[in-house]
Amino acid sequence: MATAKKLPSGNYRVRAYDKATGKYKSFTAKTKKEAELMAAEWLNSTQQSEDEKTFQQAAEEYIEIKTPVLSPTTIHEYKSELRNHFDRFANMRLNDITPQLVQDWVNSIAAVRSAKTVRNVYGFFTAVMTYHDVDIKLGKIRLPQKTRTFKNLPDAETIIELFRGTDIEIPVLLAVWGGLRMSEIQGIRRKDITGDILTLSQVRVMVGNKLTVKKQAKTYKSNRQVKLGKPLVELIDALELNPDDYVVQYNPKRIYDRLVKITRSSGYYITFHDLRHISASVMAKLNIPDIYAMERGGWSNTSTLRSVYQQTFDDDRQRVDKVIDEYFQSIYDTKHDTKKI
Repeated sequence: MATAKKLPSGNYRVRAYDKATGKYKSFTAKTKKEAELMAAEWLNSTQQSEDEKTFQQAAEEYIEIKTPVLSPTTIHEYKSELRNHFDRFANMRLNDITPQLVQDWVNSIAAVRSAKTVRNVYGFFTAVMTYHDVDIKLGKIRLPQKTRTFKNLPDAETIIELFRGTDIEIPVLLAVWGGLRMSEIQGIRRKDITGDILTLSQVRVMVGNKLTVKKQAKTYKSNRQVKLGKPLVELIDALELNPDDYVVQYNPKRIYDRLVKITRSSGYYITFHDLRHISASVMAKLNIPDIYAMERGGWSNTSTLRSVYQQTFDDDRQRVDKVIDEYFQSIYDTKHDTKKI
């Protein structure tokens, strides 16, 4: 605990940290010993209150404290995880939770959910416990290993032909040609496009059943400029939008449902995010250097590319854009038979 300090008035003051509110609480008395005693008694009563908290109460408090500083999607995910995965601990006091109980809980989730989901839920659990200073030894907890899956993805030619002239042609092209994420596509307004240059400065994500604007994108690299191919620019121009209108009017679910219906009719089972994988595969096929591919797609991986020390130069970037645009333009100008044999 902090030591009491003498004030100009001659009294002594101690500032004690109130973890429940994230603020300091001051105690003032005529003597140093008295001020420190008041603070110690208060901290002791607060600690006793902490010991009586259930995990449900502790988690709700953690979410409330973090709401101003975390993204709406993260807070939504926390609430969903608390609602769906913590029945076992909900009414249990924090200090009654043991590593054995945690491992058994992890195993039960792993039996029915993916390794990624388990890690996300466990991450929330440890964040709550750490925030409340619960002394629990979790070093031996074992989480399920990620498994590598393989999917039969169509090539870029097939995707472009499947969606040519459809109501979701624009978002599909933005993903497979531009390498954009769904949230980035949802956030594009007409005023974000000047000529053939798209400036990504915001995203829109689903929070519950509502699209919510986020000024901060997924990573530092996500806010970027992307050169759009001529067919994309012409399709967007044809919409005759106002500057503040969103380019893509359909919400993610509508786009996903349409994507699934169209691709499954040709024997493919893909997600919208798979279009970014196809985009990355095209850049690899064209021998685009990793640093340019990462910049174009908004990926951030400093351990591989050491991007902190590397720069992309305008002339090289224009050459990369030209190579990619020529490839996709040739696909767009040539019709292909996408019917599987």
